Amino acid sequence: MKRVTILGLYNSMATTIFGPMDILNQAGRLWNRLNKTTHTPFFDVTVASADGRPIRSVNNIQIQPHCRINEIENMDLLIIASATYIVKILQKNPELVPWIRHHYKRGTHVASICTGVLLLAETGLLDGKSATLHWGFAQAFKERYPKVTLQQDRVFIDHGRLYCSAGVSAGMDLTLYLVAKFCGQKAALQSAKTMLLDMDRKAQTPYDCFLPPRDHTDLLVAKAQAWMEQNSTQAIDYDNMADRFRVSRRSLERRFKQATGNTPLAYLQKLRVEQAKRMLEDGTLTFNEITYEVGYEDISFFRKIFVRLTGLRPKEYQQKFAGYAVLPYR
Repeated sequence: MKRVTILGLYNSMATTIFGPMDILNQAGRLWNRLNKTTHTPFFDVTVASADGRPIRSVNNIQIQPHCRINEIENMDLLIIASATYIVKILQKNPELVPWIRHHYKRGTHVASICTGVLLLAETGLLDGKSATLHWGFAQAFKERYPKVTLQQDRVFIDHGRLYCSAGVSAGMDLTLYLVAKFCGQKAALQSAKTMLLDMDRKAQTPYDCFLPPRDHTDLLVAKAQAWMEQNSTQAIDYDNMADRFRVSRRSLERRFKQATGNTPLAYLQKLRVEQAKRMLEDGTLTFNEITYEVGYEDISFFRKIFVRLTGLRPKEYQQKFAGYAVLPYR
């Protein structure tokens, strides 16, 4: 049996603790039970906190761990639950970083779920490597960890003995992948089938939402952003836009890119795609009609932009996200 420790942290989402734990604990058990064969459990899972005290998870649920971290001598795999409040976590438990590094040097595989990658990045083990996490925390991650390349579209990433995953459900994807890596594809398939989990998600791009950056200090860019958002469906001449804000186009584009991470053109495209996504989810207009509504005349051109930014064709996006209408029970 592989020894696994799941590290729970202050304000971890309970699912990032219990989700991986349930998948790993059921591997070799649930399938066998349903097929009336002998149980062959593959993992021995322990939940730990830094000090052994209950973990205050999201929604103020207290999770009782099995032990504190310094009681764990050896493990094959360490899974770090979500760690959104990384500064508070490090202030309260600075021993976590050297503890993770110590076990990694001894051969332990280390995986993170969602914002758990913040704690993993604090160790420096990801420097010069790539990482992923929930799209809502991407900008904060880039700013805090410039030595790590963020691949925001990835559901999970494998660096050999270091792993990270995007949001909560991506943690399930990663856990199934780890079952396959440690125990073989057959065991992972059995786990996926018994727990009704998918194994084919490759990207989180379809789930991404464009969140216009607001935390910069460039007031001119902030005004330009507001004006673009109010006029996003109109044809925008960037020379006239620069004149409006009394700067050269080159200066506007430079400051806009520096403050928001996007050129004005890319920013406008993302605004329009977000509008199109909402309309597709509503399901009342065709994509041709939506194209005109958001400010494009060339349907084929906008379709290409939509696919590039979402990873899905418009019809695929609509089928995926507009299919949750509540139907009466029969």
